[in-house]
Formats: sequence, C-alpha cells, structure tokens
Amino acid sequence: MRIRTKHIIIFLTVIGTVIFSYLYIDKPLAYYFHDHDSEWERFISSLSFLGKSHWYMVPSILLYFLFRHLHKSRYAQMALYVFVTNIAAGIAVWLLKIPFGRMRPKLLFANGDYGFAGLGIHYAYVSFPSGHSATVFTTATALALLFPRLSIPLFLFAATVAFSRVTVGAHYFSDVVMGSYLGIIVAVVLYRKMILEKQFVQNS
Repeated sequence: MRIRTKHIIIFLTVIGTVIFSYLYIDKPLAYYFHDHDSEWERFISSLSFLGKSHWYMVPSILLYFLFRHLHKSRYAQMALYVFVTNIAAGIAVWLLKIPFGRMRPKLLFANGDYGFAGLGIHYAYVSFPSGHSATVFTTATALALLFPRLSIPLFLFAATVAFSRVTVGAHYFSDVVMGSYLGIIVAVVLYRKMILEKQFVQNS
C-alpha cells in the first residue's frame, strides 16, 4: 500500500495523542476510574471481555470452513480475512508490548510505579498497546470494510469495548489509542491484500 501524506498525518496525530495522553491524561483518568464507581462505569466495564480474540476468531474460522464446504468462495474469503486480521493484529501488538514493557495501572495503584520498564514479559509489564483494543478495532474495521452500512454501530461498539479497558483499570488511555490504531491499520492493509487484490484466495 502506497504511503500518502494523509497516512503520515494520521500516524503523527496518533503518536502525538499517545504522547500527550501519557504525559497528561493517563494517570488522572486511571485514578478517576479507580476511585469512582457508577452504574454506567460498571456497564462499560462488563463489556471488556468482548475484546478477547476468540470471540471473533472461532466464528470466523468456522464460517470459513462452512462456506468452503458450500462452495461459497467469496464468503469463505471474507471469513478468512476476519480470522487473519485477528492473528496479524495480535502479532503486531506483541511486537510492541515486549520491547516497551509498560507497567499496568495496577502497579500505579499499588505503589505509584508508572512508565516503561523495557522488555516486558510478565502480565504487569505489557500494558502498551492494548491487545483487547486492537482485537475489537481490527474486527470492527474488517467488518465495516466488508459491510459499510454497519460502520457506525461497529465502531461505536469497538470504541466502547476498547474504552472499557480503561474503566476496569487494565490499561491506560494511551494504550487503548495505540491498540485501536494498530487494529485499524492491520485490517485496512489486509483488506487490500486479501479482498481487493484477492491474495490468499482458497479455491473451492
């Protein structure tokens, strides 16, 4: 995919938002949700589990084999695309999680530790970027590209689930921003490769 000026601008905007959030938003927002409890916060927090990739990978791979069996190659390719985007987004997330080694909010709440430790492997040191956010946004973007009329509800759903990672204290806001961006990028790139250019096509 050719990199255009708008892509560079979007990337720089995301990075700028991440840095600004790290400096001025992450800690106060984390403390706010840690110290407050309301019905709407509990509702959003209850949606956090929908950021796990198996909710999307299992149905998509099952649909892929079903459509293959029914000789519906177009739909099989679409299902495979959703499945592959989730795998690719997960890989992209971990390529950043480990070298950055960002401490999760629970360390801030426990003893005030905040920042990046580097080479994070333990759960408490792999906060950046948010994997749940990447998963839900890569899935929402993939489905929105396949079914444009559903774009608004899909992205509203994705944004709510991603933000729930902040309300439950699992991630900082900047983690969510970066994870969401990664998920979108992965879905867009693979849409071009797998749907528009029809690479990885499985003949039925």
